[in-house]
Amino acid sequence: MASVHTISRKLEAWQAGHPLPKYDTIHHAVMPREQVMIVAFIRMAGESRPWGIAWGTAASEPRIESVPDGRVRDDVAMLCVAFAEDLLEHLRVHNWTFDPVPEKPELGDLRQVWLPNGQHVAMLHQLSYTYSQTRFGGVNQDVLRALGRVAGWMFRDTSRVGNQHVVSASQLLSDSYVFPAQDARTAHLGFQLAWLTNDGDRDARLSAAAEAEGLTVSPTMDPSVERDDLGELVSNWQESRGGGKDPSDTANTINATLYEELLRRWTLTAQAYELMASDDRPVNAGVAELVAQAHSEFWYQHQRIELRLHDPSQGPAFVAHPETDFHGSAAASRYLIHAAADEAYFGYLVHDDPALFREAISDGRAFESRVVRVSDVGIGRSTIPRWVLRLDPALPHRLRENARVTPLGSRGHEATIVETRATETDLFITVDWTGRKTRPLLGPIMAKPGDDSWVGLDIAFVQSDAASLTLRRSQRVWSAAKGPGAWLTHGKPPAPLEIAGDDGTTDLVFDDVTQIENGVDV
Repeated sequence: MASVHTISRKLEAWQAGHPLPKYDTIHHAVMPREQVMIVAFIRMAGESRPWGIAWGTAASEPRIESVPDGRVRDDVAMLCVAFAEDLLEHLRVHNWTFDPVPEKPELGDLRQVWLPNGQHVAMLHQLSYTYSQTRFGGVNQDVLRALGRVAGWMFRDTSRVGNQHVVSASQLLSDSYVFPAQDARTAHLGFQLAWLTNDGDRDARLSAAAEAEGLTVSPTMDPSVERDDLGELVSNWQESRGGGKDPSDTANTINATLYEELLRRWTLTAQAYELMASDDRPVNAGVAELVAQAHSEFWYQHQRIELRLHDPSQGPAFVAHPETDFHGSAAASRYLIHAAADEAYFGYLVHDDPALFREAISDGRAFESRVVRVSDVGIGRSTIPRWVLRLDPALPHRLRENARVTPLGSRGHEATIVETRATETDLFITVDWTGRKTRPLLGPIMAKPGDDSWVGLDIAFVQSDAASLTLRRSQRVWSAAKGPGAWLTHGKPPAPLEIAGDDGTTDLVFDDVTQIENGVDV
């Protein structure tokens, strides 16, 4: 259900007649054109493999390749080989480039892949299903498997809040702007761009958006195009190919139609990138922390595994299966890592975005107060600065004793609420400073929490998170074989599981602990 704040902002956008910036800063890294690859897919209805792919950096024209029939496995494999070579080099994956990403790269080394929307992101999962453990491909088997592995990692990482490598263009625009329309309609990239790029009043923009909405952006084409324009051509191509005739003319006609469809999807995504790259708003300072996390995730969840696959002396390589973890410990650990990312995301961004802070106040996740008393509790090294704060009781809040809060703009400092007291006109809370209590706050004055000069000053606080604790729990899962719940997180199947692959073969799937501890070759 939409919050009152969200509804209010949509009404403001409707009154203005155009989309409004959602926040005062951009909450996602937008890298230079040379470091951004734009990718768009086309597939046959009901098929998982791509029928055609458009890819290329934002600084160049796209390369657009397709096959006459997306159901012909070998043809699609050759298409994916060409795409894989460029994608692996772009992401600087070990063994596929002369300049692989190191363990600790610079923040500016981030490489991004932009796709039109979430349905194109889901195509990465399909590539992982098809190729990560394929037994076909001949001389191209290694590059196809590498494509499946990197596509699988990219897809999984998109579910981690704050990820930076893979960008859904429509989602980023939704996160950056408030559109005067229903959320279901603003998931359409063409609809969003029409609102953002067309001149004129509200009616003119609405008309342009409605027209753009009629052209599909998903990997599956409009049924009328696939059925009426391509259905008979594909059948003719199959007949010519099976009858020994030259099918090249028919193939060229099919590819021409697919070319236009792919180019339109790629161009829309490129327009979204240019729009975000030219936005006047600065990138939030907290995005640097998100990029650092993204680099760490790429190294530990993909790059290090690729290194170990080609250099066993580095240790055993655990290759995640596209279906599931096949072991509770891996699932529990990854869940906690994703939970930690979700918990920390707000805290990284709120300190550099007044609009996000105002939204947090309306949601009760932040509050403004005035310092009315400063004192010390304890003696010697155990001395703890204590503040008494006065709040407006009419404002929404989620304050409770033992909750932890952080002063706005001074991430790292932390205080714990030890008492709340309400009167007819005021709400008083008492906080003890527990984090960085001897360091100056980055607030109205550069003073330590125990300084009496804070009395009478206004200061804002936001809720703290427990992301660091959650991250530690994600590591402890692996060593909790005899603790509570071990039957769930450390249970092992009695034998390797047989899973039927997308290409019709049967694979033996070993659980993750077997791979990690025993170095089983998959």
